[in-house]
Amino acid sequence: MLDVARVERDPGAVATILRELFGKFSIHLALEDRLLYPKLRNWPVPHLQAVANRFEVEMGGMKAEFDRYRRSWPGPQAISAAPARFVAETLAVLGALEQRINREDQDLYPSFEETACAPATQFGPFGTAASVRPVLSDDQLAKALPRAIEDGRIVPFFQPKFDIFRKRIIGFEALARWPDPYWGMVAPIRFIPAAEEAGLILALGEAMLAASCREAAAWDADASIAVNVSPHQLSRGSDFVAMVSSTLAETGLPPARLELEITESVMMEPSLRGVIDALTAMGVGIAIDDFGTGYSSLAYLKRFSASTVKIDKSFIDDMPAALDSCILVDAIIRLGHGLGMTVVAEGVESAEQVEALELAGCDIIQGYAIAPALAGAQAVGLLAAQGHEDKPPMAMKG
Repeated sequence: MLDVARVERDPGAVATILRELFGKFSIHLALEDRLLYPKLRNWPVPHLQAVANRFEVEMGGMKAEFDRYRRSWPGPQAISAAPARFVAETLAVLGALEQRINREDQDLYPSFEETACAPATQFGPFGTAASVRPVLSDDQLAKALPRAIEDGRIVPFFQPKFDIFRKRIIGFEALARWPDPYWGMVAPIRFIPAAEEAGLILALGEAMLAASCREAAAWDADASIAVNVSPHQLSRGSDFVAMVSSTLAETGLPPARLELEITESVMMEPSLRGVIDALTAMGVGIAIDDFGTGYSSLAYLKRFSASTVKIDKSFIDDMPAALDSCILVDAIIRLGHGLGMTVVAEGVESAEQVEALELAGCDIIQGYAIAPALAGAQAVGLLAAQGHEDKPPMAMKG
């Protein structure tokens, strides 16, 4: 929409969209200041403490930049008075926003997860050779990716799914992670799109399913494992169903402990309904991921053989401050329960969100309020500790 002629024609629509975008990102910045940076500083690893300090200094100025931008362009009248300057300044702000998001995806969050799941002795003080990594180019990634999948170097990390009423971890979602000894933790936002572009998503998906089931089968607990599957995998039809069946047989994981997460758009594909029915007939659970962000009809949800619906993080982010988000989340929870489904909220980051979701009757939560994605040994440790305590081993933090 950032075309001068288009802005001149409809400045009101552009102003509305940008107000929503920057409003949400301002909330995100405030949550980081209040929750993420203090959590990183309290982590007993100097490397993470230094990362928190660096990000807060480097990125803190973005709030002031947003404030200046919003004062310059308070509404449609100001925009229509100088559309060319508005477009130029907006592109500059969006460029800074994109850079910050990329830095978080490639540096901050992988660093948090990598360090949280490894002994502190592996990491030296910030600025030493232990924390400085070479930059992985797109060409290098494309060349290294096939071998990484083949050699099993892309592995599942496990984010706990926390039963909000029983106050216990009842399962995990498997998330693909690539901890490379040379480049460090390669961000999923880079290697997953690269796998799709290179036609490797089927191989990656099959490897992730096998590794996740193998780990879960070894757990001394009845915890479930949720694995994401793409429409490309489901489009294989009976071949995909056979692959899931053989994976369960080879790993010894009971079908009832496996849940496959599919996107909401899959419900709109009639050809895939038979695949879903075949999986549920095996006893495998089906979860509809990112619910509410697609274009599916509620009529499809009623006919779909899914056992779980997951509320997208975008609805959780503004809770409990934004009334409209609370109303939408409450409606999704009531809808899911009315259809006999378990409701999971993902991306839960604060104690206030946990409280609001508990009051709304949500069943399960996952996100940084509980724990980041953990390496297999740490996930096993959580389950083992939980088995010997009346309370969960990891407290929810605000």
